[in-house]
Amino acid sequence: MQPLSQELIQRLQAASDDTVPLREFIIVWLDRPWPLTPWASWTLFSLIRHRPRQEFVSQIVQERLGVDQLKLAKQGYGAHPQGENRGPVPGLPEWEYNLHGRGCYIVHQETGIDIDVDFFDETADWYDLFFYQWYLKSLRQPELWEARVIELHPSFETVQYAFDELLEQGFLEQHSHYRASRLSFEIADLLPLLESLTEQHAEPETMLRLAAVIGDAPLVERLLDSAKVPPEVTAKARQITAARERFLANEYEQNENQSLALRALQENQSPDLDDFLKRTLQEVNLLSVETALEIIAETENPLWYPLVFDLLQQVDTAVKPSQPGYWIQALEFLLRRNYRFEDIVDQLQFAAYDCDQAAILALEFRPRHALALFRKALRYPAPHTRTVAAAALALINQPWCQRVLLQILNESTDQEATVACRAALKVIDQLSSKADVDNWERENPLQLESEEYITVAESNLLDTPMFLKFEMEQWRDRVLPLSEIVPPEAE
Repeated sequence: MQPLSQELIQRLQAASDDTVPLREFIIVWLDRPWPLTPWASWTLFSLIRHRPRQEFVSQIVQERLGVDQLKLAKQGYGAHPQGENRGPVPGLPEWEYNLHGRGCYIVHQETGIDIDVDFFDETADWYDLFFYQWYLKSLRQPELWEARVIELHPSFETVQYAFDELLEQGFLEQHSHYRASRLSFEIADLLPLLESLTEQHAEPETMLRLAAVIGDAPLVERLLDSAKVPPEVTAKARQITAARERFLANEYEQNENQSLALRALQENQSPDLDDFLKRTLQEVNLLSVETALEIIAETENPLWYPLVFDLLQQVDTAVKPSQPGYWIQALEFLLRRNYRFEDIVDQLQFAAYDCDQAAILALEFRPRHALALFRKALRYPAPHTRTVAAAALALINQPWCQRVLLQILNESTDQEATVACRAALKVIDQLSSKADVDNWERENPLQLESEEYITVAESNLLDTPMFLKFEMEQWRDRVLPLSEIVPPEAE
């Protein structure tokens, strides 16, 4: 048996052993050397449990969809069967599937559980961090292991640190060519133990023993009666929290991913978080500022309003042809809090890359700018900007929305430039607009470069209807309350 597997099995077996008195058990196991932090430990066990789920997707691909997985891994879209390649899984109608690139995504229609796998060989071994994060987000009632992972990483983004630690400590191994990783040891003997503990964890003592063998002293301290917490446990918990704080502060100072460090500092309830946020606003690192603004918005502290206003004033929208990514975020933050409203609201009309979001904000706060911004967004070079604008109009689903979409459709014969509008018009599903789309597609048929493979651009083109529906779900709660607002020029 591999040393890593043996160590993990020993720890999991110990968690079910109630022959040692609880206090003694906790102190002994928390003092026992273990290379992983609680953040990485819980993620590791969750990943072990996730491996059979990925195997389930592999079985669907091969046995129910009839796809050669190795060919899919090597050729991507070139290995897809002809047809739409999405819909109910044959024989498993409760699951919907979507073949994409070298992988397959499935979602359960009742629970919403989302499992996405990219294949790099004939196995289902390889984890994609992004797909794993999306799986966690999809869980409405997470079980033991995932519940603790989510509790430790409520933003989901910071699971990246756990992956990095598992790679550094040798529990995961990196793919030689792709951003994917797999477990470095066999898991067959671990799975029954994990399932058994999943069933037993409702017992308070079992959960305490499990937290102890994993080295999660902060959880042990929280679960114990406050009057019965041994000083050794408190000291260990403080040590772990302080070590995490030092690690994250160092990550911030390294300036490689300040955004992630900020989010993790927030999760760690850092006493110095405000200082890090102020520094971020002053130093204006693009991605870090966006994260800082998200965190500030969650605090609802008016003391931040002038600082965000000062940040916004650094961007001269009347002069610069484009704005940094945080600009629309800062503008929305202040508009929603009615801070210096008349001083800033008309800046919306100058939006460039974020003209899709600006159009939605304008509809809410300054409708006279909305129509021009929607048109600008639908013509914008970036596909995502066009898709978000089209998704918003499909959600609003008023006659003026249909007119705007048809205007963009009729002014171009380009497949890529019109695909978001066409997808939105199909969602709106008015007979007249559907006829217009059908006529356009008949006169401008899609011509692929090759019958043997699909380019990235063609793949994005074909997936736009799926992207549009995704954006509609993302924006639904924001946009639907605006559906009765009609921009003045749209009458």
